[in-house]
Amino acid sequence: MLLLVGCIDQISADLPAPPNVLVVNSILMPDSIFRVQVSRVTSTVDSAARLVSSARVYLLTPGRGEELLRNQGRGLYASPNRPVSGVPYTLRAEADGYPAASATDTVPAAVPIREAWHSYPTGTDRNNELLGTIVVRFEDPAQTANFYEITAYQQQSLGQGQGYNRSQDFALDARGNAALAAEGDAAFNPGSLVFSDKLFNGQAFELRASFAPFGRTGGGIRNGLPVGPSVSGEVYVVLRSVSRAYYQYRKSWTRHFYNQGTKGPGGDVNQLLFLGDPTRMYSNVDSGYGVVVGHAQEVRIVPVR
Repeated sequence: MLLLVGCIDQISADLPAPPNVLVVNSILMPDSIFRVQVSRVTSTVDSAARLVSSARVYLLTPGRGEELLRNQGRGLYASPNRPVSGVPYTLRAEADGYPAASATDTVPAAVPIREAWHSYPTGTDRNNELLGTIVVRFEDPAQTANFYEITAYQQQSLGQGQGYNRSQDFALDARGNAALAAEGDAAFNPGSLVFSDKLFNGQAFELRASFAPFGRTGGGIRNGLPVGPSVSGEVYVVLRSVSRAYYQYRKSWTRHFYNQGTKGPGGDVNQLLFLGDPTRMYSNVDSGYGVVVGHAQEVRIVPVR
């Protein structure tokens, strides 16, 4: 450590100034009010607040005109109204000294889950750890391009009168599914499955994925046999019908997250030695950065088979 400290030298450099633009982020959901966060692009040596608490944020709805969102402080702005599926909404943020930033997106209609179940254990991984299988089926609407995101998790009781705790989402492995394989995301260890209906437009779709449970017992011996991982509590699956902008954002985020060295849920410290090249994050905000995207979802308890 002493040798390393002795090799450190400070140099001065004229770094280019970051763009003077706003960052607007919002996820539009039918079961939640409009919420928007506004921040600004900053440099690594800028110690001023990144969140913009003096912006003016407007919601533009066809046939209803313009609504000024309420300033909730710390860069957050909200409306008491909720998005409706099929309506294009525009959010525009203005702040002194910055160009106005705006984005438009539409919340798609929710697609119901026709059937879902899980089994455990059904196999093992390359480390001989037990794996389960989760199956989700739904009908894809025809005559339109649709995009989806699927996650699954388990909910465990914290004890009598203490409520429930949602686990981290399962890492679902669906590499045997043609629609998921075509997305090319498996190598980046995605935290959720994001895909389009390009290969099954207007048809029934079945996702069959393997998963490793969280809630591991930590080993030990029971009845003379080693104790392995187990599924405890109820298992839930979330099927989101997402907009094209959400789909593009999540795919770019998966690659960005992987290249950070965190490598999916739980992270992987070893990958810090082999960081990837930076990747450009998707943005649909004009004259700024960030995303305004929409999704509608169904959450269902997945029974055991």
